[in-house]
Amino acid sequence: MLAACGDGGGDSADRFDADRAFEDLRTQVEIGSRPSGSAGGREEVRFIVDRLREAGVRDVRVQRPYANVVGAIPGTEDDSIVLGAHHDTKTGISPEFVGANDGASGVAVVLELARALPDRVEGPSVHLALFDAEEARGDRPFEQDGTRGSRQYVRYAREANRRGDPVQGSPPVEEIDSMLLVDMVGDCDLQIPREANSDRKGYRYIAIGAEQVDGDPAPFVGTTTPILDDHIPFLEAGVPAVDLIDFTYGGPSNPYWHTTDDTLDHVCPESLDAVGEALLQILPTL
Repeated sequence: MLAACGDGGGDSADRFDADRAFEDLRTQVEIGSRPSGSAGGREEVRFIVDRLREAGVRDVRVQRPYANVVGAIPGTEDDSIVLGAHHDTKTGISPEFVGANDGASGVAVVLELARALPDRVEGPSVHLALFDAEEARGDRPFEQDGTRGSRQYVRYAREANRRGDPVQGSPPVEEIDSMLLVDMVGDCDLQIPREANSDRKGYRYIAIGAEQVDGDPAPFVGTTTPILDDHIPFLEAGVPAVDLIDFTYGGPSNPYWHTTDDTLDHVCPESLDAVGEALLQILPTL
């Protein structure tokens, strides 16, 4: 489980480079639509692999059949934390749908965290997981067709548990202390209340991290309704998980979500920074 914060002291403040993260977001948008299995999706996977390797992340590989990009930052303890985001975009909207927020923003935050974290962290190892196939295909119900990539990751983690060694980059599930998911965090008017399925202690810990950086827990206040996302397979496996997601993209009714309005001009580097700095504050001190 996530432990209580220490004094923090703000050592991580300004180590998260929001401008560089935003450039990674921009690069993904320039690829265009990136549905699972598409040409754009394959280009996205190559982009993520290159960025993780440039950051010095260990054991970078692509799981199959769904193209989850995974890697690890070793820690001083035997257990693990999974830090995830999804890299695919929704099918069936428009060829012009570029998914600046859903899901380029989460990928951009995870990539910059990979660069900002030390080569070896104090505490649990950090396993990075950029999930494929989060989006349901076409009009298929999300509860039946979504989270295919994260379910594959957890399936390999269960298999790793039986073997006692990682399987396709997934650590044994019993060694995973917690899972942190970053999804739709680029909205310029960022609001990330606790998603109702998410672990209360983990969410509170992140809010404390934000307060240590800026003196204010915003935007990590309040609670919202349950949301189906890539954290659900981990919760079902008994792993405490937190979904950092702003489901009021463009306003209370989430008007930009899964529309051609999910564009670069509707996301801001300051929002990536708010999430990245909070996570960077807590990850080295778990």
